[in-house]
Amino acid sequence: MKKLRILLLLIVLMPFSCEVNKSYRVTYLVTDCSSGFDIWYRNENTDLIHKRIIPASEEDEWKYNFVVEEGDIVFISAIYDDINSSLKAKILIDNKVYKEAFSKHDTANFVIVSGTVPYHDE
Repeated sequence: MKKLRILLLLIVLMPFSCEVNKSYRVTYLVTDCSSGFDIWYRNENTDLIHKRIIPASEEDEWKYNFVVEEGDIVFISAIYDDINSSLKAKILIDNKVYKEAFSKHDTANFVIVSGTVPYHDE
């Protein structure tokens, strides 16, 4: 009888012991840059990726989408070439701006946007 009570207690408590993280769609977005730029970003495998981007015009945008879980780190960094240019970098979580940064006429400093995907209680 005692073993049966312990087994029932474990069965009742089991659903509360499982932790489930919610998934979110993340978009890295770079806009407002008419010159070439270098970009570094963290992907869904936590790898740091580097790419060289040459936009055709300031209207062009660079995008990267993937899925993350609560608590994951998101990171994007970019630097542009032309002193007469600018650059805006954003991280969107489920199509809402999470963080963003902007630079104009500054080819010496990186535009960096990063953070940890927030936890939400439901």
